[in-house]
Amino acid sequence: MNPHPEDDEDLTSFLRRYRSYPPAASPGLEDRIIQSLPKRSPVPRPIVLFMAGIAASFIGVIIAQPARSPSVDPALEAYLESNWSTVVDGTSDTTGDYLAFIESTAN
Repeated sequence: MNPHPEDDEDLTSFLRRYRSYPPAASPGLEDRIIQSLPKRSPVPRPIVLFMAGIAASFIGVIIAQPARSPSVDPALEAYLESNWSTVVDGTSDTTGDYLAFIESTAN
């Protein structure tokens, strides 16, 4: 592939020579399209305010809900508690064995 496509004079001259032109627009086409659209009646203002109030209340309720804490697997919690002494004190605890934890969760 050519590293500088803007320098390809053959392609540029070919595209300029054989380019097509779009057809001319029909006179009055835009007016006919606009007239063919169905007429909408304006929405009464009290309904708009009522709907906006409902939407704002709904968003407020969603935002005001407290965040739920994720459920923790009891086996994982027991493993972390038993393994804490190994992390803090550097002592080994046989009940905090990782392989035992994996085997207990596999069941």
